[in-house]
Amino acid sequence: MQRRQDMNKKQLLDTFSNPGNEYRGKPFWSWNGELEEQELIRQANIMKEMGLGGYFMHSRTGLITEYLGEEWFDLINAVSDESEKIGMEAWLYDEDRWPSGSAGGKVTVDEQYRIKSIELFEMSLEYYKEHQAEFDRVLEIFTGKPDGYKLYDYKKTCADELGAMDKLAEGYKVLLFKVSNEAPNNNYNGNTYIDTMSYKATEKFIELTHEKYKEKCGDRLGTTIKGIFTDEPHRGHLLDNLTEANGVKQCKTAYTDDLFEEFEKRYGYDIRPILPEIFYHIDGNRFSRARLNYVDLADNLFLERFAKPLNDWCIANNIEFTGHVLHEDSLTNQTSPHGSLMRFYEYQGVPGVDVLTEFNTCYWIVKQIASAARQLGKKWMLSELYGCTGWQFDFKGQKATGDWQALYGINLRCQHLSWYCMEGESKRDYPGSILHQSTYWQDYSYLETYFARFGLMMMQGKPICDVLVMNPIESLWPQIHIGWAQWISLRDELIAPIEQNYTKLFHILADNHIDFDYGEEQMIAGMYSIDKVDGAVVLRIGQACYRTVVVAGMLTMRPTTAKILKEFMEAGGSVVFAGDLPAYIDAQESTLPDELSKMAGAVNVAFEEDDIVNAVRKNVSCDVVISNKAVLSQVRYDADNNSVYVAMINTDRKDSVRDIEMTVNISSLPVNGIDVNNVVVEQWDLATGIRYKVPCLITDGILKVCFDMYSAADKFYVITTKASSDDYDTLACRSQKIESIGTVSSLDAGLELDYKLSENNVCVLDMCECDFDGQHFVGEALKVDRQVRAHIGIESRGGEMLQPWFTKLNCKDVYGDLVLNYEFYCDEVPAGPVFVAAERPENFEYSINGIKLENKDSNDFWIDIAFKKLYIPAGAIVKGRNVVTAKVSFMRATNIESLYLVGDFGVHVEGNKRTLTALPALVGLKNLVNYDLPFYTGKITYVIPADVIKAANKDAKVLKIDSFCGSLLKVNGSASGEEEAVVIGWDPYEANIEKFLERGEDIELTLVCSRRNTYGPLHLTPPIHSAYGPGHWVTGGAHWSDDYILIDSGVFGLSVEG
Repeated sequence: MQRRQDMNKKQLLDTFSNPGNEYRGKPFWSWNGELEEQELIRQANIMKEMGLGGYFMHSRTGLITEYLGEEWFDLINAVSDESEKIGMEAWLYDEDRWPSGSAGGKVTVDEQYRIKSIELFEMSLEYYKEHQAEFDRVLEIFTGKPDGYKLYDYKKTCADELGAMDKLAEGYKVLLFKVSNEAPNNNYNGNTYIDTMSYKATEKFIELTHEKYKEKCGDRLGTTIKGIFTDEPHRGHLLDNLTEANGVKQCKTAYTDDLFEEFEKRYGYDIRPILPEIFYHIDGNRFSRARLNYVDLADNLFLERFAKPLNDWCIANNIEFTGHVLHEDSLTNQTSPHGSLMRFYEYQGVPGVDVLTEFNTCYWIVKQIASAARQLGKKWMLSELYGCTGWQFDFKGQKATGDWQALYGINLRCQHLSWYCMEGESKRDYPGSILHQSTYWQDYSYLETYFARFGLMMMQGKPICDVLVMNPIESLWPQIHIGWAQWISLRDELIAPIEQNYTKLFHILADNHIDFDYGEEQMIAGMYSIDKVDGAVVLRIGQACYRTVVVAGMLTMRPTTAKILKEFMEAGGSVVFAGDLPAYIDAQESTLPDELSKMAGAVNVAFEEDDIVNAVRKNVSCDVVISNKAVLSQVRYDADNNSVYVAMINTDRKDSVRDIEMTVNISSLPVNGIDVNNVVVEQWDLATGIRYKVPCLITDGILKVCFDMYSAADKFYVITTKASSDDYDTLACRSQKIESIGTVSSLDAGLELDYKLSENNVCVLDMCECDFDGQHFVGEALKVDRQVRAHIGIESRGGEMLQPWFTKLNCKDVYGDLVLNYEFYCDEVPAGPVFVAAERPENFEYSINGIKLENKDSNDFWIDIAFKKLYIPAGAIVKGRNVVTAKVSFMRATNIESLYLVGDFGVHVEGNKRTLTALPALVGLKNLVNYDLPFYTGKITYVIPADVIKAANKDAKVLKIDSFCGSLLKVNGSASGEEEAVVIGWDPYEANIEKFLERGEDIELTLVCSRRNTYGPLHLTPPIHSAYGPGHWVTGGAHWSDDYILIDSGVFGLSVEG
């Protein structure tokens, strides 16, 4: 990406004030409905207003416009042209949904391109004989004595020999290995995933996808279209799907047609005669060179035949190749679908990762990608983040989840995700939607500009990183076996210590603020050299260099790694061996690691925190020490601007941390001109763009800064020279401590206040009765939809259903007339207009209490274009029971969904009974459900009279929000303009109100609610989960309640300080 990174001080200050679109997030723009050009252009401009920098145009579940059809490309071009006009970046996405490779199933119409496996059948001789005719594409047959995942006394046999046998010895089984194809499924529109270890399959994918974009988009590629995203490609199973039925065990592992030939060519021996060794531990031996080589081969075939061709095509066509592979969180996660994740980054212009859910703290995911990027000289790193977080994901959560990734180098944020529409299943596609559907969209630029500044600053200069940690992933590979994992979840507790030591070492170094990179064994073998920098011996890996190598948690290493470590130590380099030494070279027993540990440059320590930290810290070039382990940090130096940057985040989301000390040995800073007589410290506020002086103390050449950090807070310090900070004397001095400015007084908990709603209230109508084909179904709308489909004999809707664009072309049957009745009750008839928000009124016939409802303007929608307004005639709503009826001719593409009653009314909820009431005159500091606003998810502004505040504290200067549930808060004066509003996205949840009170204004506190209590899930119990996907709307058993299960919403406590 040819973009400006390193800047002079003036350029940096200007950009820091308002970072350009290249530093701003580019979400997945979910193209998931019937696409219209003008609506796409409208949404592109909304994203611009939200402070975003572009978007990935991404086909998702619910797409009605034909994927890769003529209209699709016309719309891609129209949006790309609009992007150029408004200063946004347009990026492509290479698949219909995910994983990438099948072109929405079009590639695998031809069966030769379908993903394949070697499948083991472990069975009795009797079973084999009964079912022999069913086994086609047989590779090899053996007999042996299995004991779980261990195998004894195996030998090769054949069908004729088995046919002549009457029985096998006791405990012996037939072990049959055959080629199996994946069964077709709806995620690929009736086909399968591709064989990513087949170059021909990848060529077909490129032909049907990339070449089509080249043909249709022309010279936009590389200009208005910046790049293309590949999503979750993988090479298939790795003994991670063991099943057993009828006494037969089955297990699969990845295969491609020339796997055996490639194996022998690369490793020098034939694997077919020892095929059981890939699946079992032979004679109980945990380590196998064959398994190590097999995983290595499968990984490299995937890279050479899938990743590299895609990257080569992108380079040839002047666009960036980005995206991420499938699963990354642990060594097991990486091994199961791939092998070694770091290798993939070599084949990406912009390497990327996927960090799912809100509380994922697998920091090493980003440390791995940052390590590879530093070594390969790649400046930009992408993260697909915020996936599966749910509507209730607030600004503080977005900050905390993004902070550690930005700290470790992520500077291209791909937010998951921004929906084109919410029609049908689309509204449950891993919400929430980071677009106009979320109440916070008009305030999102506050958050996005914060991250743009963070990413900008973390690109300046170079990292101060002297430590290389050898990645132990290959120590896991020779230990796998049938059932070692269940997909990506580790099942073998004997492998678990590798994972535990991997994470333990990360935290030992990161918690002690020692920066490091990971070294991937195959990569470093081709990139290393030994050099001297500033008089110190360094191991150079590509564009990065290291003074110390750490070997910890490795059980086997490559001969090339041993050779490199030996050369490094012979040249005077330092290698720290922590804990047990590797006992294997290429999974074969060896004394070589022990010999290495006895060399002059070797430092042998226990695998304990103090021992490792002391050994490593002795050899770092720059000593920046931060006293608190809840704080993570990164240090960079910018020689051109005579500056050192120290970025820190508090990983504790609940509590502040106090009395932190940062100490810096000034003489160790790798910047000319900084000395005890010429050093200043600035804080660059990433949220506001304002710079401040930072008080510091210098004693005996040691610079010390003392500070506190609020929960989930950040600090960005710039240590520089007075000459380089020519306006330093004009900066305000900001205390770095959390200090009280006076007395804190709580407002009365029983206080009731005037309020304003930003939008009408809503009553969700999701419980219904259904009559279809002589059947009567009752329940929540989605469950009724499933019952109807089960009765017909067609698949249920969900995230992996047939795409609507496909069913529109191929599934046109009408199954019969269907009638839905949604009831609600009314105690007080609303005086103002009320409408039903409903989907596809052109296909349904809607009425209320027998009175027809119509949508007279298709552009008149509520919140999302999917929800059309059907106005209810005056007098149609009556006291007591009311029924909204929907009639439709049911087809596969028909969606039975909730309806929404919208107007100026209150809603009382009891169980799942909803009753319309009057809105309350006042609201208090309680859950909104107490004020008949259970489903309300707009903004609510609490008007706090100035005299109430003064009565509580006559010197009041600061309003503190002690407790609330919502996305964010805003504070303003009752007569002030929006430009004076104070946005509060995270701690401290307070605002200075002095100027408003001096002007005699009341204080307006606005809670920006999340959409959770409107769009759900509304029946999930417990309501808070670690992740949210389509299945959370249709749970059962203990995770389902017919009653409404709502999350808290509202402001629950206020105080003032002064």
